[in-house]
Amino acid sequence: YHLMYTFIGVAVIAIFLSLVFTFSYGKLIVAAERSVLLGRENTRLKHQVAQIDSLRLELINLQALSIQIKGMLGVKLSRDDSVLVANLSPTANSPAIEPEEVNESVGTAEQRIMLEALPSLWPVKGYVTREFHVTSGESNPKYHPGIDIAVQVDTPIAATADGVVELSGFDDTYGWMVKIDHGYGIHTLYGHNSRNLVNKGDRITRGQTVGLVGSTGKSTAPHLHFGVHKNGVPVDPRDFLLH
Repeated sequence: YHLMYTFIGVAVIAIFLSLVFTFSYGKLIVAAERSVLLGRENTRLKHQVAQIDSLRLELINLQALSIQIKGMLGVKLSRDDSVLVANLSPTANSPAIEPEEVNESVGTAEQRIMLEALPSLWPVKGYVTREFHVTSGESNPKYHPGIDIAVQVDTPIAATADGVVELSGFDDTYGWMVKIDHGYGIHTLYGHNSRNLVNKGDRITRGQTVGLVGSTGKSTAPHLHFGVHKNGVPVDPRDFLLH
């Protein structure tokens, strides 16, 4: 009887521990699945925000073009023009704005700052060997959050818009690289450089040389990797570059 009671006690404890383990493991599985679903939803929402921002930028481009045409024709900007540009491009978030520019007229200052902050200038003149592709995310072997432009080694790399250097250093993937904050949530990246010519915190103007083309990092031939991020999400640089 003593052995039987002992066996029953051990069996009850084992069953109890098994139930506790199963319950806890089940909760972990549910939490893991929920985390994966939330991650996917977050990625989907980021892409939707990027698409909305892209449409917003298209609207800004059209409005800016309209104002440019008015300026070329000598037509005086209306109050509605100034208010619309101000609403589309709040200056508070742009690092390209000098402090003394705050007192300028809203229409003129906003239009100029907005245009100067859009990365529309080609960083180098060369042949695009690889296009932008982010479908299915980073797990896709074809994932490429930018465009590759093949040019000769030590070709000067031009900043595509005004901004502030956010990063200038070495990366395992992009080698020597420069990242610029243009304001409005827009950042540009210039990778595989042979040499960087700017430092973190430098204020940059459109067309200024920020580095020289190379083949550093994970690269098999001299080229520039040029990327554009909007609110942390990679977007197609061709949506900004003037053709």
